[in-house]
Amino acid sequence: MQVTDVQNELKTGEYLGLRLVSTTLAFALGIAYSLITCSLQSLPVIVLYLIYSMAVNLIEGFHAIDQKHLRMDFIGISYIIQGVSSLLLFIIALSVTNSLEAAVGVIAIANIMVLFLYDKKKASLLELIKLKLNLNKSIKVLLSLTPIVLAQICSSSVLTIPKQALAASFGAAALGIYSSVASPATIVQMGAGYIYSPLLGEFAARFNEDRRKGLRLLKKVVVYISAATFGLSVLLLVFTRPILAILFGSKIIAYTNLLGMVLICTYFTAFAWFFNDLLLSIRDFRGSFFGNIAASAMSIVLSFILVPQLGMNGVSLTGALSYGLALVFMLAFFVSDYHKMQQRENEIIG
Repeated sequence: MQVTDVQNELKTGEYLGLRLVSTTLAFALGIAYSLITCSLQSLPVIVLYLIYSMAVNLIEGFHAIDQKHLRMDFIGISYIIQGVSSLLLFIIALSVTNSLEAAVGVIAIANIMVLFLYDKKKASLLELIKLKLNLNKSIKVLLSLTPIVLAQICSSSVLTIPKQALAASFGAAALGIYSSVASPATIVQMGAGYIYSPLLGEFAARFNEDRRKGLRLLKKVVVYISAATFGLSVLLLVFTRPILAILFGSKIIAYTNLLGMVLICTYFTAFAWFFNDLLLSIRDFRGSFFGNIAASAMSIVLSFILVPQLGMNGVSLTGALSYGLALVFMLAFFVSDYHKMQQRENEIIG
């Protein structure tokens, strides 16, 4: 939302204030959920992890400022600092103390330091940052964004539902095997995200300025995502067997035939997520909402049909068909939006 705001709907300080309110609310809800579902012994590490997550989320607010000013190098360095410091400190703390609480607490402190000592300072070089905390306005904005939140929940449920159906029908072991085989495919999804995520602000600006410029960029990104997903998929098909054998043992190799359908599902997932973010960047919340609702509904229906019949492959097929339906909805909304842009441009010219 912040990166793609080309109309200056909210000031930078208001976005940061909104992010602070939303992360604090999420922190409180996370603790409440943990009290209901987890033992009291596990609560300290959960609280520390939630603090870590809050720091990471607030860092993303400063990254949005960097991205709007086309300083992706600041973001890259921040990720490197976060990743290296978190990994090393977690290993050291766990080795020295043998305490998960200490290890998670250390990485929480490390990311809070990155937030204030690096990201805040770098973003302040780009523009004057003054936190504006308007609770009433924040609540109104959060309520207006409820459809987007629901859409994202539905999107994430598309694969969660068939996985739960798999566990219910074939047991937790089947779910563990499927998750292990499918884990390398996240590389494909991440690769697609790294291609288009830095361009979301550019999409918003181009479609706001001239729809044809936006469409040209869209065509290029679709080609790049297709090439990246294909190339990464080929590499995974070649190297996944030895990688899985090293990570999970030789017995997992018998299930690597699942990877083909997993990669097909990943392809549809990557494009559904891309067009979802594209619709959000041009402020078509309805398209995102209805596309993800349709995908979630189809996932519920297909999970009870395909998973019992096809087992682990049923999870991937359910995901592929559900995200495929989401793509159909989102493309239809995008085409409608594009025609509306054309009409507005014609009215301005006329």
